[in-house]
Parts: sequence; structure tokens; C-alpha cells
Amino acid sequence: MSAQKSVAVTKKKPPAEKLGSLDRLSSFTFRAFRGPSTSLARKMPGMRDAIMKSNLRLTPEALVSLAIFGTVIAAVAAAAVIVVGVLLHLLLLLVVAVAPPLVLIMALNSPKMSQSSRSYALENELPFVMGFMQVLAGSGVSVISAMKKISNLTNIFPAASKEAKRILVDVEVFGMDPISALTTAAKTNPNKTFTEFLYGYTTILKTGGDVANYMFIKMREMFDRKNAKMKRTADTIGTLAEAYVTVTSVLGISLFMLYEVQAVVSHNDAGLQSIFLFAFLIVPLISVVFLWLLDGLQSKQPFVDTRTFKVFAGSALAGVVIFFIPVPIKLFMHVGLSLIAMVLPPAILAIKYSREKASIEGSLPDFIRDVSEGRKIGLSPESSIEQLSTKNYGLLSKPVTKMGSQLSWGLPLEKVVSSFVGQVHSWLAKVVGVLMLEVVDAGGGVVQSFSDLADFTRKIEDFETDMKASLKPYVMVIYMAGLMLVVTTFLMVYLMTQPALGSVSPGSPGSPTVSATTIEELLVATIFESWVVGFVAGKMGTGTVSSGFVHACILVAMAVAAILVSGLFIHIPM
Repeated sequence: MSAQKSVAVTKKKPPAEKLGSLDRLSSFTFRAFRGPSTSLARKMPGMRDAIMKSNLRLTPEALVSLAIFGTVIAAVAAAAVIVVGVLLHLLLLLVVAVAPPLVLIMALNSPKMSQSSRSYALENELPFVMGFMQVLAGSGVSVISAMKKISNLTNIFPAASKEAKRILVDVEVFGMDPISALTTAAKTNPNKTFTEFLYGYTTILKTGGDVANYMFIKMREMFDRKNAKMKRTADTIGTLAEAYVTVTSVLGISLFMLYEVQAVVSHNDAGLQSIFLFAFLIVPLISVVFLWLLDGLQSKQPFVDTRTFKVFAGSALAGVVIFFIPVPIKLFMHVGLSLIAMVLPPAILAIKYSREKASIEGSLPDFIRDVSEGRKIGLSPESSIEQLSTKNYGLLSKPVTKMGSQLSWGLPLEKVVSSFVGQVHSWLAKVVGVLMLEVVDAGGGVVQSFSDLADFTRKIEDFETDMKASLKPYVMVIYMAGLMLVVTTFLMVYLMTQPALGSVSPGSPGSPTVSATTIEELLVATIFESWVVGFVAGKMGTGTVSSGFVHACILVAMAVAAILVSGLFIHIPM
């Protein structure tokens, strides 16, 4: 009896499943709005399929209940704001009346927005995932084994890893056969290209076709699509560059002209606030919008090198300190030096890291090709790497030499390549390193697999080079915008300090009154605009914001230099 009692006492209840905050909130809202949410969900039969294709993990009834709850909260808040607006006679506040229906529409359409995000994330990785699977297929790896390998590569292929896990859940948890699981994944995936690939893959499996050849054909098709998309993206970015120049430069010049006319007519600086509002608020907001648009257009890699941003966090503080240090120089030069101090350290590192990345990725295809040639003469992958450790691969030579030394010490290839993948700051190098391990692990490093890996690496490198070359011309457009801001501002300031009529002398009632302080403040606004424009140039030219540090530093230096040089020929009281 006592033994049974002790056994009963030692038994523990299984830990309860922890619910996320969204799960708890949806549970609460469904209990509160069970009736209307169930009724409305029945009238929207397509919502279940939309949720299945999204990243949301909710039932249609739960989603509708959340939408109703959000609408009620928005309605209460809008009613309070409207009452305040009526009492204070602020009729502009009545516009919040559109908030409740807007919240309802956005909540009910959230599955479609989530679908778009899921599809876009997978689209960027697909060509590389296809190359990965093509190399594995050449080594005789089955589709489920390939999915298991991809599911573990969350740092390399985050979006594809999630898709692979969904397929594995259907196979290992729900007991589906691989073909049925792939068909289900095709039906519930929002990405058209991936859906077509899965349907074609299941057809090849059913008919007993050549899987490796199918993978090769699909990878080539995806690279062709990516090249075509790159050309369309370049054209769209060109249009955005023209629009950005129009909004920042042309609109800025127009505002300066209006300010000049106002100064001539009213003999005061009343329009200065509008120019400062445009320079310090409107231009940064417009730049953020353009950065967001560019980020959505350009293809991105899952790996982001954050080292320059960490340095910027410290250098930004140093720039602020420099600004508050009293220095006997002009205000526009003081601001220019502060802005340069903010971005100069990360700009230097960005140039260094960019060159390292370009050198490593440029030499990587040659290194893989040489390993492949070593396999052709009978060398093992380890021996091939040891033999190549003395060859010059540019900046890639250092990690190759390190790998050769580690292999000569007897370390296994898995640890050596894993160390290389962890230390290198290039996503392409990480992908190639992981692929090399999979080739060796799956087929002992067969010659054909290494040849396929070399071809895959070369295609990626060529694609990245072509994409950067197609975007470089648009950087000059942004530079012209920054230069136009400086030159036109300086000319406008010069014209404002001259008599309005040839017969009127400066300082008389017929001439504009512009103080030296006002002139310096206008020049400061122009320099700040040039600094902001630099980040857009970096994103537009290379696809990364980190290169914006370089362009921001250059544009500010050009702006300060242009003002100083122009001052040698045009006298402006400052």
C-alpha cells in the first residue's frame, strides 16, 4: 500500500503546453464574440484556404473574433477623439471616424498580407535552394532526406527551412507518404514558382524520371527568371531614382525660390520655418519611404552583416559630442564635421568588409573548381584542400590556408568547414561551405557533385556581379541630386543677398533682408539633406544600407567643399 502510495506521489503531471500571447488573446476574443465571429466566418469560405497559405496559425473564427475585437477598440478610441474634436472645434480630428472600418478590413485581409510576406521570403532563396537540392540529387539523396537537411539550415535558408519542416510534419507526424506530403505543400504554398516545382517533382517521382536532370533544369529556369526580374527591378529603381530626385531636389529648389520671393516681398525671414521643416523632417521621411520601397524591390540574402551598424551606434554618439564642442568655425562646417564623424568609422569598415566579401565570393568558384579537379585525379576532398592551401585566392587564401592546416592536424572535414562557415561574413560562402559538407557526407565527394557545386557557385557569383553593375548608374543620379541641392541653395542665397533691382542698394527697403545666421542655417539644412540622400544612394547602388555610410560621408564632404570653393568666387556675408 505504501509502495503504491509512493509511486502515486512520485507521478508528475505532464507539463502544460504554453500558449503564446496571440493564442491567449484569440481565445479570449472568441469567447467574447463567439456568435458574430462564427456567423461571419461561415460567410467567408475562402478564408480557411487563405490562412493555410499564410504564416498565421489561427482558425477563421479566431481571426474574425480578433478583427471584431480590434474594430471595437478602434471605435471606442475614435469616438473619444471625435468628442474631443467637437468640444475643441478641431474638425480635422473627425477623420478618425474611418479608423474602425479600416481596422476591420486590414484584419480580415491579414492572411493575404501574410501570404505575400511568405512568398517573397521564399522567392529570394529559391534559386539557391534549387542549387542545393540539385547537388544533393546528384549524390543520390532522396527528397525527404534533402528536406531534413534543409530544415536544419535555419541560419542559411530560414524561409525554405520552414517549408521543409511543414513537409516533414506531414510525413513524420501525420503519416503521409512523401508524394502526398509534397502535393499538400504545393496546394498550401503561396509562391507560384515553388508550387510548380513541387508539382513537377511529384510527377517525376511517379513516373520514375531523372530527378537530378529535373533539378538542373528548374535551377536554370529560376536563374533565368531571376535575371529577368533583375532587369525589371533595375528599370523600376531607375524610375524611383528619378522620382526621388524630383521630390528632394526639384521640390527643394522650388521651396527655396518661393522663400526668396517671400523674402523680397515681405523683407523678412518668415518662410525659413517651411524650409527647415522640409529639410529636417520631410526629406528624411521621404528617404525612409524610398528605402522601404527599394528594400521590397531588391533581392535580399538571409544573412545580414551587422558589424557596421554596431560601430555606427558608437560613432553617432561621438558625432553628437563633436557638435556640442565649441569650435571657432562656421556653423555649416561644424555640422558637416559632426555628420562626417558619425558615418566615417562605419564607412571605412563598410569599404573594408565590402572588398573582403567581393574578393572571397569572386575567388570561391575557382577554389571549388580546383577541388573538383583534385577529385578527378583521385585526391580526397581533404587532400585537395591541403594541396590548395598554398595557392593564391586573394583574401580567400587566409581561410583556405587555415582549413589546410587544420586538416593536416587531423581534424575532420566537418569541423573544419563548420569553423569556416561560422567565421566568414559572406552568405554565399556559408552556402558553399554547407553544400561541400553535404556533398562529402552524401556521396563521399563524387567528382560530378563537386563539378555541379562549382557551376552553381559561378552562376551565383555572375548573377550578383551583374545585379550590382546594373544598379551602379543610379548612384550617380542620387549624387547629382545632392550636388544640385548644394549648388542651387548657394545660388539662391547669393541672389537673396543682392538688391532686388539694379538701382536699389543692399540694405535699402527695396532689397531682401537676409541675416548671416539665416544664410548659415540654410546651408546647414542643405548639408543635412546631402547626408540623408547618401543612405538612399547606398541602398540603391548595392542593395545594402551599410554602404550608405560611405555615400553619406562623401556627399557631406562634397557639400562642404562646394560651399567653400563657391565662396572663393561669390561673396556671401556669413
